[in-house]
Amino acid sequence: QHFDYTGIPRNSAAQGSYSKTIDAADAKPGDLFFYGNGGGISHVAMYIGNGQVIHASNPSNGIRISNSNYRTPIKVGRIIND
Repeated sequence: QHFDYTGIPRNSAAQGSYSKTIDAADAKPGDLFFYGNGGGISHVAMYIGNGQVIHASNPSNGIRISNSNYRTPIKVGRIIND
């Protein structure tokens, strides 16, 4: 809100709809990688550069840094524009 980004949805599927689709090759830090199965988005990770994302893995593993293709992304999206 401080940076005037209000109204961003809370869950991953809604964030997928809210974000502008971009090519994974054009991803910049801050872009979002969306994952799921059966075509539906169920997980989101933030791109941090160098082919890596940061995401909440699960309660036992916590926050992790992974390769952006650790699962096949359904969509790559951008909310913050230059």
